[in-house]
Amino acid sequence: MKLNSVILADDTDYELFVLLKDATSHSLYNFANSCGDVELLSSIYMSDTITKHNLSEKMAVVNNNVFLCFWYGHGEEDSFKIGDEKIVTNTDNHYVFSNAMIYTFSCLNGGKLADTLIANGVRSFVGYADNASFPCGKDDLTCKTAMTFVSSLLGGKSINDAVEDLKTAYEDTMYNPDLEPFQAEIFQHDRDNLVLKGDGTLTINDFLI
Repeated sequence: MKLNSVILADDTDYELFVLLKDATSHSLYNFANSCGDVELLSSIYMSDTITKHNLSEKMAVVNNNVFLCFWYGHGEEDSFKIGDEKIVTNTDNHYVFSNAMIYTFSCLNGGKLADTLIANGVRSFVGYADNASFPCGKDDLTCKTAMTFVSSLLGGKSINDAVEDLKTAYEDTMYNPDLEPFQAEIFQHDRDNLVLKGDGTLTINDFLI
């Protein structure tokens, strides 16, 4: 069996996005190795390898099969960005994500852009309807919390259940005694703005080919 995965990560600004990229890549490789019979086909694109213009060519690696896709960077209602460039938009290249399960840590992508993606064949989308924020200096804690979804999904839970685990992780993080009250509020804001669109019943087995 094979598992296709694509990671788009912004390495031009916040260290958090690179931490998330590294943690996701590590989790995917551990999953494949633990299964024994799963070949991981993983593609990682950063600011020096991906543009809006070459995205379609790069995404051809999945060959129209089901795949996992992770976006770690800045977002607007109509686009996902790396640096100052809109890499994914709801008018130009949304169609290249057909058959994907998309998980994002990016602002505002859970609204218009997610709706367009679902309408054009994305199997499931998990992200944020509003800003995806994180307290300065708490990158490791933010990464650990956000990775709960990935760990739960790769552990065999449905997307629905993995989202619930993520919400619980945010709640646990909010009560971390090392946080200032305003930092806890930031994590609560993220938890309250999580959105799941598309088919939440899917599990990792639905993405093995």
